[in-house]
Amino acid sequence: MIGSVMMCASVALFLLGMFGGIAMGIQHDFTLGPAHAHLNLIGGVMLFLFGLYYRVVPAAGASRLARLQGWLHMTGAVLFPLGIALSITQGPAYMPVPVVGSLVVTVAVALFGFIVIRTARVEAQPLRHPAHSTDRRHGPHPTSHPQPVHGIVQHSDSSGAERRQNLRTDFQTHGQGIEG
Repeated sequence: MIGSVMMCASVALFLLGMFGGIAMGIQHDFTLGPAHAHLNLIGGVMLFLFGLYYRVVPAAGASRLARLQGWLHMTGAVLFPLGIALSITQGPAYMPVPVVGSLVVTVAVALFGFIVIRTARVEAQPLRHPAHSTDRRHGPHPTSHPQPVHGIVQHSDSSGAERRQNLRTDFQTHGQGIEG
């Protein structure tokens, strides 16, 4: 979910940055070039890449920490370039705004790094589930149950060999049809 929100926000911020760049080009006034560049890079590119990662690795995007990281980055992606623009156009009194924005983005990027490392560690570990564990001396665990996956069930026979059964085919064969 947060991945999709981040990707949509990135497109909106990227378009805003592009239109700002076009306006600067038409006026031949590139005073706000730094704000334009930060909006495109942090709001457009980085936000999209983070959102894409969360979509490709759903386990990473499902955590509360990922939602926090996403909202922090979106906040910083607006605050940082806005602060740069205010500092350029209104003077040094607004300098705390881009400083706070850059710190928010830095925290969000650090959180993202933590999430990526944590997710990589979890994915590197073998999946162990007590109900499906196999004892090498005694064969499959006695409480293991077939787990349906898109209409396919895996069974273990008495020798411990796995056998796949397509439930959709069985339903059609027995005249029950397939629902949905």
